[in-house]
Amino acid sequence: MNARNLATRIAAAMVVFIFLEVSALAQSPNPSFPVGHMVVFPKLVATGARPNTMWSVNLPADANAGDYACFIRQVQMPSSVIYDTPVSLEGEALSPLPLDTVGSRFELWAVESSSFKAFLLDTTVVGPYLPTAAVTFRSEDPYSVLPRTRADRPFYVDVTVQGLRNEEEGPPESNGVTLIRHVQSYGATGTGADLDRDQATFLSQSSITTNGAQTLTFAFNSIPGSDRAKVRGEERLSVFSLEGYAMPESLISSKFIQIWPVANGTITGITQGQVIGAVVPEITFQLNDLYPSSSTYAQVYEGSPQLGTTGTLVPGSSITLNDSIPANRVLTLSNYDAVFDSDGLWTMELLTQTPFGTDRLAHVSFTVQGVGMTLEGWRQTHFGSIANSGDGADSNDFDKDGLPNIVEFAFGFDPKQNSAGLLPAPQISGNNFVISFTQPAGVSGILYGAEWSTTLLPGSWVPIVDTAEPPQHLFSVAFDTKPKLYLRLKVTGQ
Repeated sequence: MNARNLATRIAAAMVVFIFLEVSALAQSPNPSFPVGHMVVFPKLVATGARPNTMWSVNLPADANAGDYACFIRQVQMPSSVIYDTPVSLEGEALSPLPLDTVGSRFELWAVESSSFKAFLLDTTVVGPYLPTAAVTFRSEDPYSVLPRTRADRPFYVDVTVQGLRNEEEGPPESNGVTLIRHVQSYGATGTGADLDRDQATFLSQSSITTNGAQTLTFAFNSIPGSDRAKVRGEERLSVFSLEGYAMPESLISSKFIQIWPVANGTITGITQGQVIGAVVPEITFQLNDLYPSSSTYAQVYEGSPQLGTTGTLVPGSSITLNDSIPANRVLTLSNYDAVFDSDGLWTMELLTQTPFGTDRLAHVSFTVQGVGMTLEGWRQTHFGSIANSGDGADSNDFDKDGLPNIVEFAFGFDPKQNSAGLLPAPQISGNNFVISFTQPAGVSGILYGAEWSTTLLPGSWVPIVDTAEPPQHLFSVAFDTKPKLYLRLKVTGQ
């Protein structure tokens, strides 16, 4: 059998289906497909011995008890006798059959009850002259269910081989093993579920002829893809026995690590160098390929962008991901003006924290004006003088949008840009006509009020009581007994 065709050897035909109730393991989160691990070791390496078997299975994240049945298949060699033993999701037991004269192959299976789809989760061989081997992947991610890492990070493989005899007159299979490496891409958005491992790509193979442990270090993965930051797939290392007089080349141990793409993101709604007032623009965060274990958030701080700066969290921007696969998210935020406490240059950063550290996904710098500013300071900023006269006069409408300067200041507008239609809109609530709004952060020295009238005539306007607590304002008047009703807002300087 060709040692390079890993998938063919581990994708055996399903013959017997066994169904039983199973209970979920206490692992969270679970992967998107069944994952299993099995260790078989003989108490006595001799024909007729009954080896000890240890196994564990993790079901997919959306699986319930009874969705899968698990069993261990023992294939005797050279007789090819097959014995299937139903098992729970984890446990330890002696094999039902003793070792045959050559050895036995053990397979851990999970069968989906609804579709009869079978998953071969792990396989190994044990025999009187066969060595034992273990393959263990490690990375900076401590996720215990399945080894995983990010496309730009290294990973490590521990390979331990025991039982090699190196006897000139002994059977060939006792003198060495073969270590084989495969890689396989999941595609642009794949998760590893329903992966056809017949399509895995062979990378390399080497021989091991001495007992002991060795650690292999891989600075970079070899998953195929032109954008190295965005590859996703798996790397697999397998240990095979050598072909003997009566024993075919057989898989002793095989494990894989999942490789997930590097996250990226964008900030839209604020452009580089933009000037914003106390009424901040709506912003959108587009987040792509967030790592399965990550916390992502936006922060702001004064000054130019500088990596490692600790800023103020933007309310509503936090996303915590505790999953087995990457995720995309979109967040749209407004009313975050409270994070700015002074005028000047500010930077907003989009950050993600993973087991590999903190990375900046996007950033933008902009100028804040009108935050924590008096009316006089606002005039100075926009018109070059604190005087209540000329272009900066409270009653002047510099941009001809129908809103005098004092109204532009009170609602955080730019007096040199058309702000028509941006004032708080009245709404009907039950039998009341209502205007409500939040006073922009930093605006001071302004009294807000409202009045109603049924005729619009001078002297007909009636004040409305503000029933909210600052910075909220709420003006409401009943209209059910009034043939017509008009409301107007009033702002005056203190």
